[in-house]
Amino acid sequence: MKISGVESGKAAVSVGAAEAKILPADRPRGRVSARTDKARQLSPLEQGMEVAEATLAEIPDVREDIVRDLKQRIEKGEYKVSGEEIAEMMLRRRAADSIR
Repeated sequence: MKISGVESGKAAVSVGAAEAKILPADRPRGRVSARTDKARQLSPLEQGMEVAEATLAEIPDVREDIVRDLKQRIEKGEYKVSGEEIAEMMLRRRAADSIR
């Protein structure tokens, strides 16, 4: 069954009138829940996001083992990168980032 714009307008007006009679004018608008945010049930996606955020918080910003290895290789003269290689990698990174 299809409802015309006129019929839906009538329904909206009648709902608004009923609401005005029953509910106080100064009531809070929008979604109001009796439960706090912590008490509400999380969706599977939200649960996964919380696990991911907690795991990410445990990972250090600087990976000391990699930094230590690179420093040792540089000091021994085993790690050599030319400016040309650096420029090529920068251009590759820029191209890859523009694709995303």
